[in-house]
Amino acid sequence: MIYSMTGYSLNSSQIAKDLVFIEVRCLNSKYFDFSFKAPDIFFQIENDVKKIVKKKLKRGKIEIRLKKNVFKANNHEIINDINYKMNILKSISPDTSRDKLMHLSLLTPKLNQIKFNKVSEIYKKKLFLLINKSLEDIVHFRKKEGSSLQKEIFKYLKQISVQLNKIKKRDKKRIHQKKKKLKNNLNELIKNPDKKRLEEEVIYYIEKLDIEEEIVRLNHQINYFHEIVKNDHEIGKTINFLVQEMNREVNTIGSKSNDFELQKCVVVIKENLEKIKEQIQNVL
Repeated sequence: MIYSMTGYSLNSSQIAKDLVFIEVRCLNSKYFDFSFKAPDIFFQIENDVKKIVKKKLKRGKIEIRLKKNVFKANNHEIINDINYKMNILKSISPDTSRDKLMHLSLLTPKLNQIKFNKVSEIYKKKLFLLINKSLEDIVHFRKKEGSSLQKEIFKYLKQISVQLNKIKKRDKKRIHQKKKKLKNNLNELIKNPDKKRLEEEVIYYIEKLDIEEEIVRLNHQINYFHEIVKNDHEIGKTINFLVQEMNREVNTIGSKSNDFELQKCVVVIKENLEKIKEQIQNVL
């Protein structure tokens, strides 16, 4: 099954008195390129998040964004919070007037925003549940997009197989024509030729033009491509190498064929290989 490297997810959850949002963006990359953008309070979990992302998503340019909004408190909570802060400030500075204490308490962050460390394990557990859900969404996204990529790639492989069959049929006629032409040319140049020697020379030159091995290897590579896709998950690098090998075989066929009809087939195959190469840049 082919998985793409691109993906996107956006999720949110209430954790304690926070509404936490997580946004995950994935783009294609040869390597694992991770970035983490979040409020300072979340940076203590960055390394743990990175390990989870690496395990689940393997490769790609991956950006995690975390945001949190504190739920608005009701009037009773606000009054309690202000009174609590005023008492703390008064214990620090007993001579400060009530009006001044009120003013300072309103400037002080709401206390439930700075209690993360006290509930860190509970908070972190819920936060990682949210992160894991987002990563599962990415995997699902990648699988769905990979299915579309797979259909496109298989379509191009089928067109390559069609052209290979044309080459195989045409090649039999080509070899026969080349052999006949070569014998005629040699007969014109050599009077009373040794028939056995002549046949050996013809076979020698014909073998230099033979493309049967390249055709066989290309067919094996196409079959292997299908096997890899069925059995493996992270296959992008493998099939990229395989396409390079297929391209080499096609180039060899092109250089040996010296036949207009075969050259046309070679051009079509190379066009389809180029399309496959473009598609697999986004394959995991």
